[in-house]
Amino acid sequence: MYDFIVVGGGIAGLELGAMLSHDGSRLLVIEQAQHIGGRSFVHTKDGFTLDNGIHLVRFGRKSAVAKVMRHIDREIEFVPLGDSYLVDEHNKFILFPTDPSGFLKSKLFSFGERLKALGVMLKLRRGKYGRLEHATVEDWMSNEKIEDGLRRYFMLVCASMLVCPISSVASAKALTENINMVLKSGISVEYPLHGWQKDIIGPLTGIIMKHGEIRTGVRVDSVILENNRATGVRTKDGTISAKNIIIDIPSQELAGIMNLKDIKDERMKTAPGLVPTSGISIDYAIDGCITDISGLVYLEEPVGFGCFVSNLSPDAAPAGKSLLTWFCPVHNEEMKQKDQVKNYQKKLENRIETVFPELGTKTIFKRVIHHAMVDGVELNINQLQEKRLNYAINGIENLYIVGDTTAAPGAGGDIAHESSTGCYESITGRAV
Repeated sequence: MYDFIVVGGGIAGLELGAMLSHDGSRLLVIEQAQHIGGRSFVHTKDGFTLDNGIHLVRFGRKSAVAKVMRHIDREIEFVPLGDSYLVDEHNKFILFPTDPSGFLKSKLFSFGERLKALGVMLKLRRGKYGRLEHATVEDWMSNEKIEDGLRRYFMLVCASMLVCPISSVASAKALTENINMVLKSGISVEYPLHGWQKDIIGPLTGIIMKHGEIRTGVRVDSVILENNRATGVRTKDGTISAKNIIIDIPSQELAGIMNLKDIKDERMKTAPGLVPTSGISIDYAIDGCITDISGLVYLEEPVGFGCFVSNLSPDAAPAGKSLLTWFCPVHNEEMKQKDQVKNYQKKLENRIETVFPELGTKTIFKRVIHHAMVDGVELNINQLQEKRLNYAINGIENLYIVGDTTAAPGAGGDIAHESSTGCYESITGRAV
């Protein structure tokens, strides 16, 4: 009899599982893939360590990830990003603000826009952004009379922070609240010094294995519910019992392991219809160093952003070589159009290789991934926290949900990390 079975070995399930295991609980993680980490999976090739997209940590040393690691007695050293840049249509690098002082220095704005930007940021820092529950980012920019360079700035922030390139779809409430959190913390994003595998996934796995097991390549066919209580799971090899069940799979896949019609919780019934974010990631393994930029580099056409990960974490590439990871957010409906996605990819590759022409001769290998799901939930006006899954399921005892389709705060992957600490508190009654 296990204390907990975690269905799915994604990053949220590993974080929650490690905290519970560290407390002494006997735990089993079941993952249908041959590897753990889910969408945070780390791939190694020819000495390069490739994240599954750009995996910067929002708030860095003040993040939920950092709290989890401290809970299991593993302190992470985070590396702050350097200056970020927008590359314009003439391939000119323009400072892209990541803090209020950047608005005074960047040539992206006119003098009037700089004053306007500081005024908007001050309002956001104070939490005075009005009633925005049903407003899109486009609505908000129109109401605030945000134009020209400042509009370009917020369009790119929307694409990178919310992973949504369409301002008429993205939620203004989500954008402004997340900017508020960045301004209050004083940290935008940071990166683990030794990378995700060494600093995060490896230690989480080690803690879980001390008091339990991780089984990969095993699919959970169903969660067992008896008298409105979760009691175990079924796999092809039989039944496994547990005192508690934690589900760490996207809500879009819940119907595959549970009969949602029998569950009273209304959010469980609507959760499978949530729209995820999508996009294209490209990794360039590079022979040599072609730039010392250690911040993000943004493009407007097509919208995308990249990071020389090896300039933040030397472990990401062999000595004398470097690694560039790029991401282009693509709306989920557009992602379903294969020909259109191929055009996006070609356009993105051409643009990146124009900005960094040395890639033409110094690329050792290139990896392209079309991500049907980047984050489990797109932060549009119909998918805010109050619409997403609670950690505990109404009407069913001992059944919990973690992951980036829950009602955790934040944006992007940060929702998954926040869900691990939120669900831990829901289970134990103790804060992380």
